[in-house]
Amino acid sequence: METTITHTTETISGKEYPLTVTKHKGIQEITVAGKPVLVEAVTIFESPLGTSRARPEASPEARASGQRIIRETATKAMIDLGIW
Repeated sequence: METTITHTTETISGKEYPLTVTKHKGIQEITVAGKPVLVEAVTIFESPLGTSRARPEASPEARASGQRIIRETATKAMIDLGIW
């Protein structure tokens, strides 16, 4: 795995805060919505205001699968409510 760490600052509402950006490249497992997911890269942003984690854009197949699940869930909810 390749790790790159960058120290910089970010300005929010006119005030500067320290920001650490850590990029991990290489296959790794992270937890998303309570489920393990394999990813190729992760970027972590850490500042006194909080920490966030970003991962690369999902593949077209993964996006299509997610959209299908959303459509099925929405359709079921509308049917259960008598809307459809």
